[in-house]
Amino acid sequence: MTSDLAPPGLILTAGTPVAEADWLGGLPFYLTYQLAGFSGLMLLKFVAVGLLLYFLLKRFEEQLNWISFFIVVLALMAANTGWQPTPRLLDCWFFYLTWILTERWSREPDRKKILSILFLLVLWANSSPLCLLGLAVVVIIPCLPGNQKQNVQRRKKLSLLILTSFIALMITPRGWYTPYDSLIQILPVLFYDNQLLALTVWHPTFQNGATIEVISLGVMTIGTALFLILYSTSWIETVAFLVFAIPGWMNYDSLPPCIIGITLLLGHCMLSKQVPINFLNLKQNVPPALGRLFLILGILFLSWKAASGVLPGQSQRLGWGIAPELDITLLNQTIGPIDYEGTGHCMGIASTGMLSWIKPDRKIRPVRTLRQALLQGRLFEELSLNQELSNGWEFQKPRSNGSWGGWWIRLKNRNCQLLLVPNGDSKTIRALINSRWQPMSVDASVLPFGWSGEILSSPLIVKLLPVKDFLNRGQWIFSLPSPSGTPECSDWWGIITGDPNMKSALLQAKTFRAMKLYTAALRVLRPLLQDYHTPEVMREFQLCQQELAYQEKLDTGNPSDLRLLTYNKTAEEYDRALDLTGPIIRDLAESQQFPDTFEKAIENYARGNWEAAINLLSTTDSETQYAKARILLESGDPERAAALLQQMIQQHPDDRLVVPSQTLLESIQ
Repeated sequence: MTSDLAPPGLILTAGTPVAEADWLGGLPFYLTYQLAGFSGLMLLKFVAVGLLLYFLLKRFEEQLNWISFFIVVLALMAANTGWQPTPRLLDCWFFYLTWILTERWSREPDRKKILSILFLLVLWANSSPLCLLGLAVVVIIPCLPGNQKQNVQRRKKLSLLILTSFIALMITPRGWYTPYDSLIQILPVLFYDNQLLALTVWHPTFQNGATIEVISLGVMTIGTALFLILYSTSWIETVAFLVFAIPGWMNYDSLPPCIIGITLLLGHCMLSKQVPINFLNLKQNVPPALGRLFLILGILFLSWKAASGVLPGQSQRLGWGIAPELDITLLNQTIGPIDYEGTGHCMGIASTGMLSWIKPDRKIRPVRTLRQALLQGRLFEELSLNQELSNGWEFQKPRSNGSWGGWWIRLKNRNCQLLLVPNGDSKTIRALINSRWQPMSVDASVLPFGWSGEILSSPLIVKLLPVKDFLNRGQWIFSLPSPSGTPECSDWWGIITGDPNMKSALLQAKTFRAMKLYTAALRVLRPLLQDYHTPEVMREFQLCQQELAYQEKLDTGNPSDLRLLTYNKTAEEYDRALDLTGPIIRDLAESQQFPDTFEKAIENYARGNWEAAINLLSTTDSETQYAKARILLESGDPERAAALLQQMIQQHPDDRLVVPSQTLLESIQ
């Protein structure tokens, strides 16, 4: 009974020897889910974000007019990752409420206001990890111009408030380590190397390039810095700006509450300086109606881009429910009935949560999350294990720092019974396929891998073998998901436009390719080639052609004309630098001449118009017959492909393509 009341980190993970401060962080969202399901979580998300943005707008709108709307919209885009129902949303709200309460106290100090601040900080420390930002707010806000007249008595009250606030942050299961843990999560660059953090969510915000968050944060940062340079009369405003801007730029995970801090600071400075307000109204230079029109048009444009999922760094489309990559249905059907005992290694926080949710009896648990590893000083241990799994580093080898690497012994020491890998993580899947870890599902959002030969996992591994063979050689055709989404996720953008979300299909193609199910991967890519001829789709198509060409090169000495010409055309059009199989393919393709009809057929093949390609391949030479048979098989017609392969073998018994044709024919029959 006592263990059930312990902080969740101690019972949900096997390698967590210390308590966690923010043990209540998931409670509001869990209760909402239990009461109203995924729709309740969506309502909570929209209400929480909408109210926060409304309060920010209302706070400055009266004096700053439509400029306040512009600032709030920038904050909305910069803090994009904080608007999901996670503890980061709580951080944003706690930051705002702490600012408001501290500001009220600084103007009229009394005991009740101190108690409300302290209660809020205790709740923050027990609910979300970035609570140390609250202490920064308590220290800075009373010192800002316009909030407090400094005298001896008020300084004593402020010192008392800071001291009690610091103590309030320690009233958690983690105790006096709580501020230290929070500092690690706000500025991990002080404790870890940047190269290590670059592999995690704590990487610098600018690492991902010109995303919507980086652009918005850049505009806010430059605007606030220029304003302070031109109009600030107090050094404390500059200090406050740096306190919020530095973590926002150096830690992507800290960005949402930090951008709320920059927004509140900029608004406060504008309200306290009369000259800039007259300048920002722009009534003498730009008519207010024109300014509002441009602003509204800009917001509509950004909303349209965001709804379609094409904003840089924003891939989610407008919808309602849980994203398909978080759906646990198929994973639960696979591992739910299996009575594992030991630990499971999860390649991400999503798979860790899924394992804990599916296995509430805790007979099998993840060892630790990356956040726990960050706080315990074991981040390198966890990340290096992930990298070893992804790179196929199986047996023990010495690292450059003198330690030993290799996943075999490390997983054995953890009594690891299960690996969970996100669907589409082609590098890790390919490395595991070549080991004794084998998949037990091919289409779950997170793929479970079991140890072949182990009594619990082996039946499912064996059961999946004919499924993989059918996917690669059987008669079936892939259809894109419904534009309306799934029962768990209603795709509103797809309903409006009729365009299905191709993300899940592209991830599935990557998984099939990683499992060396090239025909299945190409079948998935076919409808994408027809209607969504994007660089991402063509890159995956090209990788399939490369790997098939390399396999043919191993079998016959040279790839077939089908792979040579297809690779050459796609590489010319999209990515000439992508040469995983070496320069031989390009040299052969560029030096060899192909018939016009063959080239036209390959152009249709690369565009997904495979019926036209098959019709154009009408000659009886071995290369044409082999190409036609492969395209027929990839089109989902193994019977015609087998008949054509038999004909080619009979007509050209001494051709170099007989060996791969015979192998392919045997696999079909």
